[in-house]
Amino acid sequence: MTEDFGKDFATGKRVDLSKPEETVRQDYERILHHDLGYPKSCIDINVSVQMGRQKKFSDIVVYDDSESRNIIGIIETKASGETNGKEQLKSYMSATSTCRWGVWTNGDELEFRTRDMQTGKITHNPSFAVPRYGVLDARIERYSDLRPASNLKWTFRLINNRLYANTNLARTEKQGAEMVRLIFCKLFDEYAIRRNDDAPAFQVRQGESEKQTRNRINELWKKTKQGHLGEPIFNRSENIEIDDYSLQLIVGSIQGHSLLQTNRDIVGDAFEVFSERQFAGEKGQFFTPRAVVKMIVEMIQPASGENVVDPACGSGGFLIAALSHITRGVDDAEEKKRIAEHCLYGIDKDNDLAKICKAHMSIIGDGKSNIVTADSLKNPDKHWDDHARSKFLQDDALMAFDVLITNPPFGSTIKVEQERVLQQFELGHKWRKAGNDWEQTGKTQPTPPQILFIERCLELLKEGGRMGIVLPDGILGNPRDAYIRQWLSRKAEILAVVDCPTNTFMPHTGTKTSVLIMRKRRSGESIATHNVFFAIAEQCGHTPRGKEIIDSDGNIREDFTAIANNYKTGGGAGAGNEQSHLGFRCRNLHEGILVPRYYDPRIIKAIRARAKKDNARMVSVQELCASKKIAVSGMPASVNSEEYDVHGEVRFIRTSDVSGYELNERTGRNVSLETYHKYRARQDLQIGDILFVKDGDNKIGETAILLTEDDCHVLVQSHFKKIRSLNMSPFLLLWLLNTAIVRKQIRQRVFSQSTLSTIGDRIHELLLPVPSSRAKEESIIKDMKTLVDGRRDSLKKLRELMS
Repeated sequence: MTEDFGKDFATGKRVDLSKPEETVRQDYERILHHDLGYPKSCIDINVSVQMGRQKKFSDIVVYDDSESRNIIGIIETKASGETNGKEQLKSYMSATSTCRWGVWTNGDELEFRTRDMQTGKITHNPSFAVPRYGVLDARIERYSDLRPASNLKWTFRLINNRLYANTNLARTEKQGAEMVRLIFCKLFDEYAIRRNDDAPAFQVRQGESEKQTRNRINELWKKTKQGHLGEPIFNRSENIEIDDYSLQLIVGSIQGHSLLQTNRDIVGDAFEVFSERQFAGEKGQFFTPRAVVKMIVEMIQPASGENVVDPACGSGGFLIAALSHITRGVDDAEEKKRIAEHCLYGIDKDNDLAKICKAHMSIIGDGKSNIVTADSLKNPDKHWDDHARSKFLQDDALMAFDVLITNPPFGSTIKVEQERVLQQFELGHKWRKAGNDWEQTGKTQPTPPQILFIERCLELLKEGGRMGIVLPDGILGNPRDAYIRQWLSRKAEILAVVDCPTNTFMPHTGTKTSVLIMRKRRSGESIATHNVFFAIAEQCGHTPRGKEIIDSDGNIREDFTAIANNYKTGGGAGAGNEQSHLGFRCRNLHEGILVPRYYDPRIIKAIRARAKKDNARMVSVQELCASKKIAVSGMPASVNSEEYDVHGEVRFIRTSDVSGYELNERTGRNVSLETYHKYRARQDLQIGDILFVKDGDNKIGETAILLTEDDCHVLVQSHFKKIRSLNMSPFLLLWLLNTAIVRKQIRQRVFSQSTLSTIGDRIHELLLPVPSSRAKEESIIKDMKTLVDGRRDSLKKLRELMS
């Protein structure tokens, strides 16, 4: 493993951040500092502990204060999956006379040890909570003792892992439902005590039994069901069913946090951890990261007096953020309640999610009455219930809103096929090209829900209303989806598009998405060319596995906040403003493409710099084709799965079989000679041809040059382009296609199409840095030929040696 030295969060000491156990240590240091209030000066690492004649070093120690430096807590951290070190922790505590508590964690699991300061006995204490700075135990005497949480997902995952082996509820969704009930208990408790700064009921009190904790939480649950919620959200018969041990464990884990003060969608976080299998993915529902939600709200700027709707509201993340934005600076609880009651509306077809959204809204503002269970895509007049119609229909037409913010269900495998649904939508029909335009046919076609949602969302907007929506990238750039962009441009003014990183919705889905901000056009409004704000986010705040990425100050590393700020302040408008990838503007859109990275100003700048530096002519692939220098063609489809032959004599080349500018000699698939001759003429491979990977993911842009007859004696997958040199050296062409500036352009032009990423015919737009000097060309050709031939000869000798 490559070392990656950096600074320890608390001490600034040099640590190797590439070690898995170091990641766990840094995470726990942040919890000690941000969540529990310990100054960095009270946290130390690698502190020596004298154990008999041996001196060992503890991972983290916590001092009572910066001056006396008496150790009151010791934390032993291990890499994920490791289970050793628990007895080691006990030994450290025994060897340190002032230590009161200890923690063992591997990032997935957590165990506590407490010490009786009179007898010295150290015991495993599952209901223990690490005390806040300045107090000896975790007892909470007033609301103001609570602190906002910096990383509740981390806490929820630990709870989830501990419940997995210990709880009486086997199914994950059951555990999730219980966790949500307890979250609402805590929210209700905080809401009730904050005005008078009373002591919370939601805590494990010092020395109390599991039964005593159970009785008090049951009473709190009764109040939560009845309290200020008004109309019932939870069923009167619903009870907290989790066992007493697990109940104390959960309460103890979150009792010190203030959920009301935490700047996150707590319910959404809990769902992602506990109920993601139940709610995420099956129907294209993916919880929107909070940084994305906040960015959209900040860019849309919902104002007091405006009505806001989310037609796919889920657990209510967008509506919560909108209310927070609208009521910023409003201290009057009744005024907040009035805004929530009259201005916020939500629809979700999943009854469980709608119920959770209602409960969430009731806690933060009592806007629950405008949350309904309904399918936003179905005909409201015919298929919604009376309650939903009463909220969203006015004079038999859908109510129109000032603001719409949403992340609709999306996915390539889910399509709406019901004729009665498709008939409602122009975008539910087939479209055909008519000259430079597209026209709607009278025939419907199975359509992904996100496309129909675009039309429904605009229908829900007032003229001049504003919308923020998350959409898969394909809609914004694929040639076959150009009719959607044409339809959209006539109905709405595109104000901004934000390119989201691939990780954004991971680990649930790797679908590449962007955010569209738009304004619904008014009747008779002319369609004028205008500047569109584009931005390219490269950091989304978490890894592909969903682990948050935190900087040294405890902030999540993401670009969405900066993008929202740039948009609000007019960034990227030119006239002295820096054209940053986090905010730039374009007026002339190529073929209506709305993919921000397609217009990345860094690439344009790099192309100009390369041309100037090398005195090169930037010539497009299209120009080279037009001047008969090269020819580019697609590879016709060949070989179905039934024609693979493990004993076949001919290699079948897939994109994975290209590396180092050549074809792998050993492939995962072969075909018979008979199959080869069946397709050979269609593929027409010749020495000097270059195979260019056009589809896939990380392999797009990889190339292989065919140097021998053996290279041509293959069948090739259809995910390639064939590039033939007509009046240009194939070695010069190979070099041009693999220069850094061309590789950047390739990444810029790769769009998602269904489940596959592709550069498609955009390969013709690539600008190649053709040397102006003939001598330079000859030198490149000579070097490339020498290196490619030399590598091939070396590999051949290596294979002969091992034969």
